Amino acid sequence: MKQDSKRHKTLYYKLSSELRQTLIHLICLKGLKIKEAAQQLNIKYAMAKSIFFYYRNNMIRYKQSLDQSKRCMYRTITKEIIVFRIISQIAGEYVNSKIVQQTTTQISM
Repeated sequence: MKQDSKRHKTLYYKLSSELRQTLIHLICLKGLKIKEAAQQLNIKYAMAKSIFFYYRNNMIRYKQSLDQSKRCMYRTITKEIIVFRIISQIAGEYVNSKIVQQTTTQISM
């Protein structure tokens, strides 16, 4: 008997880039689990999982490799006001920033 003729064909559909970005945003920045994000967006868990794993394996590592040339800097601090800007990123995406002012006479190296 031939079973090829009775096989069911699986329908595949492609998600829009906006929906993919929303999924990544929900998982990375909002902290939802993949299953919860997939349920909110009404997509299959397997598809959400594969999209996130692709993003994690390719995009996050690519963005981290770009910033490896940057190093933390240091300088001798004298009696002056120093303004630091602290920028927080998760997976290469901007989260927030904070400006800190400090007056000190210590020397750091």
